[in-house]
Amino acid sequence: MRIINYEELFGEFKRDGAISEDANVIANSLICNLCISSGHNLARFLGVKRCFDNDMAMRVWVQKRLDAQDGYFVEDMSSKLQSELYELLTHSSYGSY
Repeated sequence: MRIINYEELFGEFKRDGAISEDANVIANSLICNLCISSGHNLARFLGVKRCFDNDMAMRVWVQKRLDAQDGYFVEDMSSKLQSELYELLTHSSYGSY
């Protein structure tokens, strides 16, 4: 009989919108520090599905970045993503619709 590792299986096939606690903490910090307003324009800008509002789009974007890292510290990733997002926002027309 084969033993199934459900955590590994669910992690491999995680659906969009499944957000970890770390991603929530980092996204909340980014939303607050960068004064991200409510709305729906941010999803398209971040390259996530348009069905997400700004808050969820930020969480999905952060989760995708965390999933791409083998190991990370929340504080380091938070600073890195804030710098990356700030750079993206200052060189775009986001918010000028």
